[in-house]
Amino acid sequence: MNKQRKAVSRFLLRVLLITTAWTAFTPTEGLATTVSEVEEEKAKAEEDYENAGKAIENLEQGREKLASETEELGQELTDLLVNISILEDDMAELKKQIAKTDKEYQAARQRQEKQYEVMKKRIQFLYEEGNITYLDILLKSKNIGDLVRETEYARQLYEYDRDMILDYEEVRQDVIARQERLETQKSEMETMKEEYTAQKASLEETINTRKTQLTNFDAKLALAKEKAEEYARAVQEKTEQIRKLRAEEELRRQQEISRQLQERQRAMTERYQDGTPIKSTGGTEFGRSVADYALQFVGNPYVWGGTSLTNGADCSGFTQSVYRHFGVSIPRTSGEQANYGKEIAYEDMEPGDLICYSGHVSMYIGGGRIVHAASAKAGICVTDDPAYRTIVSIRRPWQ
Repeated sequence: MNKQRKAVSRFLLRVLLITTAWTAFTPTEGLATTVSEVEEEKAKAEEDYENAGKAIENLEQGREKLASETEELGQELTDLLVNISILEDDMAELKKQIAKTDKEYQAARQRQEKQYEVMKKRIQFLYEEGNITYLDILLKSKNIGDLVRETEYARQLYEYDRDMILDYEEVRQDVIARQERLETQKSEMETMKEEYTAQKASLEETINTRKTQLTNFDAKLALAKEKAEEYARAVQEKTEQIRKLRAEEELRRQQEISRQLQERQRAMTERYQDGTPIKSTGGTEFGRSVADYALQFVGNPYVWGGTSLTNGADCSGFTQSVYRHFGVSIPRTSGEQANYGKEIAYEDMEPGDLICYSGHVSMYIGGGRIVHAASAKAGICVTDDPAYRTIVSIRRPWQ
């Protein structure tokens, strides 16, 4: 079709040129009458013809470029809308989790205060009664029966006091863990808000820029929104399936909620209690090397826009800098990283793979755990649930 347009345009220009040249040989007032003047006008007409041909080619190229940009715009808008939709859902889910954690935290605080009051009364009683020793029991006993009964009573009191202290300490640790989890979730929410603001700004800039370039922009935007809703639903359904599988695995692996909280807290504090560094498991030697290198920086700060593994990095700056150490160059932002390298299925994940969410990215280290620059509160940390947010894509950058 483009070639036909060019041919027609060139034919019309030739007709114009011939007409101009024929007219030039007609001795009319105001027109050239000498051979040299005719040749000059012929040369000018040929130059005009060449310029007109170039103009047509430029117009055709511009039209083709605009058509290509229109197609790219549709995909660009769709991707932005999908990410924003997923992020909005994740923020809503995290808001529910914060409310639930806050409720559990307040309940744990009440249990702690109640046990503390009981302990205070017990301490007051011991202070007022004095410290009862086995010698006191022996001297006050009238016979062997009294001695046995009094000794058993003292033993039971001792065990009661010991159990009370242990119970109180367990409740106190539970309160600390829940408070830490609550603060971490709130920090994650703040990070999500920053991501959301950045994505909304990118979308608005794209819309404002393109709206002036395309006549049917509103129709394309509506189509992009429709596709975005469809893609977002598909992504969320897949993530929900992953979460169910994770829940089943977690149920088999851990039965008590208190133990889950303690393990999560321990995973967030850089190292195991015996001082042994956390190590990646499974996968290839290269992937484990990448993951183990990333784990060296657990405990370092999260900094929005940062790329320093020691002084602070954001999520994508962290993964980019880790891979740069191994000579693998990956894009800077989490959105770009979600489209880089080989796409991997959830069940095929290996250490070193990048798990991409809307506005966030983490690295899988094996054993159902990830390392990532999570938030200003958590910093660079280990988390034991790769599907703690909606997964957009899983990528293996070196393939």
